[in-house]
Amino acid sequence: MKKTAKIFSLLLATLMLAASLALFAACGDSYDEEITVYNWEDYIYSKTELQNDFNEYYKAKTGKTVKVNYSTFDTNETMLTNIINGDAVVDVIAPSEYAIEKLLQHDLLEKIDKTKVSTISNVNSAIYEAVRNVFGTFTTDGGETVDITDYFVPYMWGTLGILYNADVVTEADLAKGWGLLWNENGNEALNGKIFMKDSIRDSYCAAVMYLKEYNLLPDAHKNKSVQELINTNDDTMLAAVEELLVRQKDVLKGYEVDFGKQEMISEKGLVDLAWSGDALYAIEEAEASSSAPALDYFVPEVGGNVWFDGWVIPKNAKNKEAANYFIAFLNEPEIAMSNMLEIGYTSAVDKSVFESSEAALALLEEAEYDAAEFFADERRYPEITESLGVMKDFGARNDVVVAMWERVVSSNTDLTTLWIIIGVVAVLVIAGIAIFLVRRNKNRRVKK
Repeated sequence: MKKTAKIFSLLLATLMLAASLALFAACGDSYDEEITVYNWEDYIYSKTELQNDFNEYYKAKTGKTVKVNYSTFDTNETMLTNIINGDAVVDVIAPSEYAIEKLLQHDLLEKIDKTKVSTISNVNSAIYEAVRNVFGTFTTDGGETVDITDYFVPYMWGTLGILYNADVVTEADLAKGWGLLWNENGNEALNGKIFMKDSIRDSYCAAVMYLKEYNLLPDAHKNKSVQELINTNDDTMLAAVEELLVRQKDVLKGYEVDFGKQEMISEKGLVDLAWSGDALYAIEEAEASSSAPALDYFVPEVGGNVWFDGWVIPKNAKNKEAANYFIAFLNEPEIAMSNMLEIGYTSAVDKSVFESSEAALALLEEAEYDAAEFFADERRYPEITESLGVMKDFGARNDVVVAMWERVVSSNTDLTTLWIIIGVVAVLVIAGIAIFLVRRNKNRRVKK
């Protein structure tokens, strides 16, 4: 049943992507060229403005007009399946670093043309340094030795941490660190109000950091760094993580990818494993509402994950020139700031570039931000230290890890659904009995 549901979901995602691309292709206006962008949902500023702005930029660079076709994915895994299987032919994609590693391993990516991406110098050099330190150079399936930084341009970055309702979560709860996601302090108000990510990578990372914080790591891994730990997936670690994630389900409300921030704003959730950008978006939306709770976000001191999403160009892209210029366009200070303000995430463009850009600062002022406070916010601009690790591809262990995750999400997941089904069946049975009795009584009256 699980495999059938998974296959159905995958087919549905593929069909939706194909339909959206076909729709875009059918809606041709008088443009000289087209570019197809494949990105996360809610991960770029207004698509209408994007179309107009990039078309103007591209025409200034090349003398040609361009139509932007835009399609989305919900997880790196969905995107990877579509790209690796050849179900999606697109020009530019925004995966996370470990997904970029996997695409590159499969020899599916084109080198970035840095002569066209003239704004690449705007990118925070610490991001490239962190990625290079983790991935270095490696050999692709095609036998080529590559440097991952030649194949992507950073887009957004941030941390994985905990978004929480500051009106309900106490200092004693916060002191439990990653244990807050397991309600280790026993705050009754949190039971059934905690969300985890419906993402194997992020939930796995949170569980591993919990094991470290509570000194529950398997003996062979106790002395490993955060970087090593979040990328360790041998059988002993998998068993420990699986047991922990299954136990956690007693206090969970559920798993989410996109809707957690809204659930936190509406107080349907009180704690959420969140990406920093979603957390900041929720915090600021709550602050702007008179009825929303006070929200805050933190990464426990024991450590966690720092992530980077970047733009890549597939080898089978139909318009590589436009793809390179699109990446360059997004690193213009004014455009990068527009993205930040729209989606809540932190641009890979260095904050010093923003601070020296009148156009970017004007956008901040228009949005009623104090520039000094904005750039000093550690939730938005964390320090990249050894306590923050970067995720890598699971490699040959991927299927084993995925199988573990499927067991976790399917274990006792459907108790609520089961009770609903039982209730519906009971109602139907009672209704059937009632109808039978009524008809029988009518028949008796007719006979008399």
